[in-house]
Amino acid sequence: YDTMKKNLLVCFFLLLMSSLELVPSSDLFAAEGFVRASGKKILDIHGNNLILRGIGTGNWVLQEGYMMESSAVAGTQWQFRNKLVQTIGEEKTSQFYEKWWDCHFRRVDVDSMAVWGFNCVRVAMHYKQFTLPVEEEPIAGKQTWLEAGFVRMDSLLQWCADNQMYLILDMHGAPGGQGKDANISDYDSSKSSLWESEANKQKLVDLWVKLAERYADSPWIGGYDLINEPNWELPNANKDLWDLFKRLTQAVRVVDKNHLIFLAGNSWGNDYNGLPALWDNNIALSFHKYWNNTDLNSLNFITSLRDQRNVPIWLGETGENSNTWFSDLVALCEQNNIGWSWWPIKKTGINNILRSKSNNDYKSLINSWKNQTQMNAVQAFVAVMQFAEDHKFENCVIQWDVIDALINRPHSIATRPFKNKTVPDVIFAADYDFGPSGEAYSDANDANYRLSTGTNVNWNEGWSYRNDGVDIEACNDNVSNGYSVGWIDDGEWLQYTLQSAEAKAYSILFRYAGQSEGKISILVNGKPASKSIDLPATGGMKTWSTKAISNVILPAGEVKIRIVFEKGNVNFNYFEFRAPKSPSEIGFEVLKSHTDLTKDELTLQFNKPVTAIDINSFSLKVNEQPLAVSEVKIKEDNSQEALLKVSHLLLNTDVIKLSCQAETCLSESQTITKFTDLPVDNRIAPIGIIPCRVEAENYLAKNGFSFEECQDVGGGQNSSYAAAGNHLDFFLLSEDAGEYDIDFRTSVNITQSKIAMYDGETNTFMKQVTLPGTGGWQNWKTQHSTVYLKKGKNILRLRATTDGFNLNWIEIRKQEDSRENSLSEEKGFSLFPNPVADVLYLNHTSSSELAVCLLDLSGRTLKTQKYPPETPVEIDMRAIQNGIYFLQIQTGKERIGKKIIVHKN
Repeated sequence: YDTMKKNLLVCFFLLLMSSLELVPSSDLFAAEGFVRASGKKILDIHGNNLILRGIGTGNWVLQEGYMMESSAVAGTQWQFRNKLVQTIGEEKTSQFYEKWWDCHFRRVDVDSMAVWGFNCVRVAMHYKQFTLPVEEEPIAGKQTWLEAGFVRMDSLLQWCADNQMYLILDMHGAPGGQGKDANISDYDSSKSSLWESEANKQKLVDLWVKLAERYADSPWIGGYDLINEPNWELPNANKDLWDLFKRLTQAVRVVDKNHLIFLAGNSWGNDYNGLPALWDNNIALSFHKYWNNTDLNSLNFITSLRDQRNVPIWLGETGENSNTWFSDLVALCEQNNIGWSWWPIKKTGINNILRSKSNNDYKSLINSWKNQTQMNAVQAFVAVMQFAEDHKFENCVIQWDVIDALINRPHSIATRPFKNKTVPDVIFAADYDFGPSGEAYSDANDANYRLSTGTNVNWNEGWSYRNDGVDIEACNDNVSNGYSVGWIDDGEWLQYTLQSAEAKAYSILFRYAGQSEGKISILVNGKPASKSIDLPATGGMKTWSTKAISNVILPAGEVKIRIVFEKGNVNFNYFEFRAPKSPSEIGFEVLKSHTDLTKDELTLQFNKPVTAIDINSFSLKVNEQPLAVSEVKIKEDNSQEALLKVSHLLLNTDVIKLSCQAETCLSESQTITKFTDLPVDNRIAPIGIIPCRVEAENYLAKNGFSFEECQDVGGGQNSSYAAAGNHLDFFLLSEDAGEYDIDFRTSVNITQSKIAMYDGETNTFMKQVTLPGTGGWQNWKTQHSTVYLKKGKNILRLRATTDGFNLNWIEIRKQEDSRENSLSEEKGFSLFPNPVADVLYLNHTSSSELAVCLLDLSGRTLKTQKYPPETPVEIDMRAIQNGIYFLQIQTGKERIGKKIIVHKN
């Protein structure tokens, strides 16, 4: 028995060793104590799951034209350096570069990053920091090493180690240049690239071996990013790229068996076509991401590769967008266990964590190069040395909003004050709260998704102060913090968190400028605190005026004030508080009222809590016709709001007015202030009145879909990026309950796809429809099905069961299963046009008097009139709103009915 057991153990050991033949036995546990790959995860030095949260050093060691503000004349570092040598000479140029390297990135930068919550630095290296170009080598094939560059990396590694941060070495500029995007790699098209020169490839191999020898035993080296953003037309499925990566890996492993190696695909890190079986067990794939959607679909290409190859992935470089894009992407990555590194740490502009400045002489120098004029060498030298000095940490502006977007917002929607303020401080417009879009502010454009949408968006039109969607520009008002908010669209808003010592009512002075009239209202802690306030035109967008908003009640403690721009097109500078008084001195009022999006109900908003209300408290008129209230109640979650329901179909075209002449609505002992014909904000969504065709882009609500230009007949847009679980809601009005025909206009780029139909109000499944493949994303076919709809308003939810389809439109009509309610020409009647806009004509040959009655869907009579026998009937429909109606015709003992559709463009 013992012998058998021993033999089994020997067999098991031999089997284990044979399964690990790709990994030498001496390497099995070599990476313990270092950042390493483990299946689909990256582990830290303690063996725990690691999400790398980093920032790239950017312009420090390899200068790029857009960060040097020289793109028009010197996009690459070698071009910039040549221009500088021509202007100030070689010696002064060398002095500038020494100062640049000493100023741009220092210990204080790393110390600060650690405090802010980052755990790694990705240093963008230029090979020229460490060795000479092949063209300048004294002895061909022999590498000349420049010790200063290695010492600089030694210092950086020490700064990181002291902060327990990981350092990732990124070869941003490889010998000869690895891509035709020259600014990135400092490529010179007059010389052989990395891909065209064996000498350049060997220099890259030798340089990585040199670096690996130096840092093989350092646990705070997070990994080697061997080649940044290759972008070259490489034949045979990127074979040259993978061959070079394998060659580099094998060379590094001779001297360093510890450190994680990052591989970046072609096309800026995103093309992994032809990737062979991985040749090392400590590798991660590094993709890059800019200016596209921040949904799971946009990551499918790399997460699928991770799953297929059982290899970790890392977002090695991203950025250059808005705070919304930043926080959405970080949240997406971390939810999928993907680390990230932002780009860059500093430059001029608002969308990096440190904002540097450019002195006027430096700007003049760049302009002199553009205009091919000569700038004084002494002045030019002073300019570039000051430019370097201005990149020191202490001379940069810390963009706290960018840090917040990367570190806090991905994990919390909570808002907090941008600056600590108390009542009655002056509150400047640009100092709205920290927090995500939809919580701290709302703006029509708050990110750039141009690679997905084809549309380039400037999320901050003034490109000043902060990196959110709020548009901020310089302010010329007498009282100012230097900035005002402009380019304000209807419906946008800003929130400010303040401290209030006691409950008081104030007059708020609102400072604004506008060429045309605006309108605002105020919310306090999410509840209405003012009526809609008109802002008269001031005569110009820089002509400032003040509007007083009276009787705004603030409670004691933390207060969140939201300024809502019901009508924008004004500039906003600040607001402040005046004339405090007790809230008991303020009357009890209805401030505003609005309809629901889809339901036949109104919300009433009061300035104080409601303690008593009944069905007789309020009355309504719809299109000047009285309408009975069926129910009224105080909202359980907000006593400053009441819900008022009606038993009548409300449409988005209705004009609704609210009145109060009763004394049955109370706030404690205070009676509501009476009013007549208060306009109700009609928020009911446009509705598809069956029979109808509804374009995909005319959805009621969406979850996860994007839209693009459609090449189908009729054009418009189609939904795209369908992912399983995403849905579109459509708002429909049906005359009767029953089965309806529904057609889907789709393009399907796989064998087949599926859509499930749900009742959107209850999220109840109804039916699934299979969509056969159409052979392409813009090859369109129509697929038929049926769906059950209830009478009246319906929310039809279309949920993607599988990926792989685009939707152009749906078309719905009642099944032809009856002939009731139809006018028959055999009986001598003809009715036209239908749909109708202005006048409805009814021709008949009846010898009896006609009684004609027009009713709405609830049975309410809108028009009634009698006509003599054999008289043509003309019914004026110009005052009738868009919608579905019934025309009843009584002739003798016979009653005939017909559905009428009113549709005005």
